[in-house]
Amino acid sequence: MSVQERARAMRADGVSFAEIASRLGVSLQWAYKCASDVVVAAKERSDTIVKHFTNNGGCSTQSNPIAIRLPRIPTLHGAA
Repeated sequence: MSVQERARAMRADGVSFAEIASRLGVSLQWAYKCASDVVVAAKERSDTIVKHFTNNGGCSTQSNPIAIRLPRIPTLHGAA
């Protein structure tokens, strides 16, 4: 597997660009360049929740819901 394929696979698993750069021994800019087009699904964790909001991309053909990960507030969202 090439370095670019490894970077893309890591990004698909939700790894940050900084972590990809440090694990693969490349610059942050290179990590961003080769893996920025990978769509990462927002997943809930013990310290975060996922909310869906509409995004107006500038015209009706680009409007779609997007998932946003927010910090979990136990008094509002309950314990994880």
